[in-house]
Amino acid sequence: MQEPARFFSLNKLADWNKGLGYNLHAADDGIAINRTEKYGPTRIIRGSDLEGAAEPADFAVGRGGKLHVLDENGVVWTYDADNKHNEPLFRGGHGLFTKHAKLAAEDDVLYVADGLAEQRLVAYSVASGQPLWSASSWEQGELYPLAIAADGRKHVYTVVPIDVMIGMSGKVEVPDGGRIGVLEWNAAGRVVRVYEHDLLRLVGKMKVVHLIRRYFVAVGSNREVTLFDSERKLVATFAPDGALRSSFSLAQGDAYAGLSIDSAHHLFIGDSRRHLAGDEEERFIVRFGSDGGGARIAGYRGRADKLLQGKRDRLYVFDSIAGELTQLDLQPRTLELAPGALPEAVYFSGALDSTEAETIWHKVTFDADIPDETQIRISFFASDRKELFIDGEYLDISGYMTDASISAQTKLLATRPLWSDPIVNPRDALLFKAQGRYLWFKLELVGSEFKTPFVRKLRVYFPRVSLLSYLPPVYQEDTGGSDFLERFLAMFGTFVFDMEETIGSFGSHLDADAVSGPYLRWLGNWLAVAETDAWEEEKVRALINAAPELYKQRGTRAGLERMLELFTGEKPLIVEYFQYKEMQGKTELRELFAGLYGDNPYCFSVMLKPETVRTDKMRFLIQQIIDDQKPAYTEAKLIVLQPWMYADMHTYLGINTYLSEPTLMTLEGRASMPYNTVLIDIDQDRRMDVHTRLGLDSELDN
Repeated sequence: MQEPARFFSLNKLADWNKGLGYNLHAADDGIAINRTEKYGPTRIIRGSDLEGAAEPADFAVGRGGKLHVLDENGVVWTYDADNKHNEPLFRGGHGLFTKHAKLAAEDDVLYVADGLAEQRLVAYSVASGQPLWSASSWEQGELYPLAIAADGRKHVYTVVPIDVMIGMSGKVEVPDGGRIGVLEWNAAGRVVRVYEHDLLRLVGKMKVVHLIRRYFVAVGSNREVTLFDSERKLVATFAPDGALRSSFSLAQGDAYAGLSIDSAHHLFIGDSRRHLAGDEEERFIVRFGSDGGGARIAGYRGRADKLLQGKRDRLYVFDSIAGELTQLDLQPRTLELAPGALPEAVYFSGALDSTEAETIWHKVTFDADIPDETQIRISFFASDRKELFIDGEYLDISGYMTDASISAQTKLLATRPLWSDPIVNPRDALLFKAQGRYLWFKLELVGSEFKTPFVRKLRVYFPRVSLLSYLPPVYQEDTGGSDFLERFLAMFGTFVFDMEETIGSFGSHLDADAVSGPYLRWLGNWLAVAETDAWEEEKVRALINAAPELYKQRGTRAGLERMLELFTGEKPLIVEYFQYKEMQGKTELRELFAGLYGDNPYCFSVMLKPETVRTDKMRFLIQQIIDDQKPAYTEAKLIVLQPWMYADMHTYLGINTYLSEPTLMTLEGRASMPYNTVLIDIDQDRRMDVHTRLGLDSELDN
């Protein structure tokens, strides 16, 4: 080649940070369009799905995502949506509450609030259907619950009129200026706090029965209580101590309904307007922040009479007119560069400096994933100067490109004359008419609603290296055809350059400290060690580095010890025949040592602590290592030591057996138990058996 090619590589976060991206997520593993999670419907449960039930009137979410549904006949059903199983919890004719009741649930408790029932608020066990506690009044009088919510701590919250009276019609009324508040009930059915404020006072007197669908209440994970007055469009949030923390009003005109709170403390409020057939659906759920600023949830359009938040911020929306319950889950979505624009990102590079004037830049290569319906576009320009006219001003190009105070739209419009035509979805593309010391490029990532291109690595090569120089001069002098010929030869040049680069960098693949993953496993296979895929990467790396000395010791005791220590992390104990040969001369010990180690002079024992051999697979791999590393004429016996309590069998002082000080701890005055008494195997916690070790894997409670 004419001269060795050089390149700029962008393959880690520090490289990408030299430029500036808009709507771009950059990390050490690459760049992509920013993504977020948005709600989308994943399941719609209709009344017809609830076999045997009438039209739904209310619902609550219980343990495991099971639904408790109150139908128009006053029957409560438990519905398992995953298995499509429906069964009654309270059958018809129970007389406990009416079809106008309000439901809330948590774990295995169902709360029912009904101002028309004898017991106005009852907590029922879902398992048995039996009441845990009930209330029909509280300290300030009769109880008339208007809305209900649970907080996950076995506390339940009810919206109630605090000031009530009997009107001229004989009906229960709230007087003009009457207080509305939220009662917090504990797990024993007692009111522990009242949340109220003058903002919530009623304007004009009103019958209690007319307030039933007006109020909604929800409790956040931070225990803040939010009340929503849908008539006055007022949202009030109380701190856990009962003080008003914030309040705001919604825009007048819409018929808002429902209230829920997610794990990030956002408020969700629905729209319960009636919809005329043929009209465009304009009913949305709105997510509000603490300041009252709202944004529509685009994943759902329709009526919402009740909202509930489930596990993992799953959102349930109830449409009482259609009798439908919609389940919305957070799903990954690609963000738009600007409101109403495509889901895309733009990256402006800083100057790539070749250090030589009139450099002819060669090509750009990408290591990228480009899913269907997505695109990568790259544009570029080169110059010997770092300052140029932009939008009528003489500016430093790199400073302008990386100025975060300038919007992407302004920058794209002002720099449009500078850029080349975009190269679409390049893997390996020549840079034509790119001559100058400095080069800048603009990268545009275009995604779809759910997908984004992902760029792991980008390289810009310089100077121009072409196979054209190897052809006769007549081909190089033909200005009309040399451009086409150069592009044609570039396809073959790519293969040649890649091959040269692979050969030139091959040595780095042989460095155990520099490679990982498949390359490291590949190197490990060179060592003729069985099942290297089962070794942890750090252990494979240590094995490779130790191989030169280790293989000099292969077939020796030292080599076997070192190999097992690399794999298990613990040095094994090895007992050979010559170590106990003298003891076998004694009749009383011959049988014991034969049972422990055998009587074959060509057999040795390898002993390991139990924590190093926790699975059958580990035992199999260790046995393979021993078989590979032992001398060919010998046999090896693998022994996994157990923490025996008595001094017999494989008992070794200081290794798996210990002597301790006497202890004053006794059981029923008959037996003492030192802190290291062994009664149970290591992994069998909380059982009193032959190997339990007090203070290590077992405890005695008061």
